Amino acid sequence: MDTKVVQEYRKKLSGNFRRMFFIQAFQNIRTINVVIVLFYLSRGLQLTEVFYLSIIWAVVNILFEVPSSYLADLWGRKRTIILGTFLYLTSCLWLVFADSFFMLGISVFFYALSNACFTGTDEALVYDTNRDLGKSEDSLKRLGQYYAAEKIFKVLSPLIGAILAKDLTINQFLLLLTIDISAALASFILSFSIVEPKRHFEVEKVESGIMRDAFRLIKNNRNLMRVICNRALGFISFFIIWRYHQEFFVQIGTPIIVLGIGWSLFHLAGFIFNYFIHRIFSNKNLTAQINIFNYSMALFLAVFIAVWSFHLHYYWLLLIYLLANFAENARWPIFADLINRHSNSFNRATTLSLSNLVKSIFDIPLLAFAGFLVGYNQIYPAYLALAIVLFASLFFYLPVKLKFENKF
Repeated sequence: MDTKVVQEYRKKLSGNFRRMFFIQAFQNIRTINVVIVLFYLSRGLQLTEVFYLSIIWAVVNILFEVPSSYLADLWGRKRTIILGTFLYLTSCLWLVFADSFFMLGISVFFYALSNACFTGTDEALVYDTNRDLGKSEDSLKRLGQYYAAEKIFKVLSPLIGAILAKDLTINQFLLLLTIDISAALASFILSFSIVEPKRHFEVEKVESGIMRDAFRLIKNNRNLMRVICNRALGFISFFIIWRYHQEFFVQIGTPIIVLGIGWSLFHLAGFIFNYFIHRIFSNKNLTAQINIFNYSMALFLAVFIAVWSFHLHYYWLLLIYLLANFAENARWPIFADLINRHSNSFNRATTLSLSNLVKSIFDIPLLAFAGFLVGYNQIYPAYLALAIVLFASLFFYLPVKLKFENKF
């Protein structure tokens, strides 16, 4: 191939990092998130029904997670991401008119479909772009920066959302939704500029079946399953509390503006940490770092429950809650690098989605149980979250010298 053509291709391909960074950033502005539970309650839902919306999300992901990434491996990552941004835009638009559990459920359905299109596909595109450029050793850096993109606008969006919706009126909610729709439209337009990276595979591997090989990789690799379950359970534990935390904190006297400030500072810290994670951690001993974060999560959750029990000021409760979330969030670029390194390029998106499928399977019973518990006492789901973190840390502990089978 002509040298100039190769150089031009590599130049366009390297632009994927910037494109995916801003697609991720626009998709996650979500100014409505700082009051999303309060928005649901204003539309007539009960707190238990908020958890039921998350169960709809989990069911949709179980049904479409793997097929969407299987589509990405066959149809192309670019087209799948374009579809994902369009579905997210549809979800945001639908939310404006949703005024019942059924209508809100449809919005969640589109949002979950969008997430299914992205999960695995986005990481696979970033990882394979880096690999195609001959820089596989920089994968932790690129994946860390991609995860940092999720937070760059969130440094301000929770604070802006809290200020604009301080009175929780209908018009204030609509203003936040308008901002989110505009950001969703920007990500949809930007997705068309992605350059599809080459995927590295042999003909016989394609003929043997992308889906079958991805299932085989996870089924026959116990340590990879250990990593997947560790990641999934840690996330679910904190999602359980996040799902209703706004109502929880408002009930104990926390102003909406304080929640906005707290989440803005959280996202600032998360952005800095993820963006520079390759300098903080080397590619060695990644599992040891995950274990440390898991223990930190359990410790912070235990302190959170203790602070609530002693009726200390809500500032302390919010601080500890955000520190616990930071510990959970800090694990994600490390998990992404670990799983991407031990999956095959030709079916990487499918393998990553199979790992996310595990989370969705855990989601349904655990979220249903949390929804049951919150009806009795709003602190009870926190006990459940602590139990889940301890279970994941003990039963899915990651040895420092973790070996994987079937690598590439």
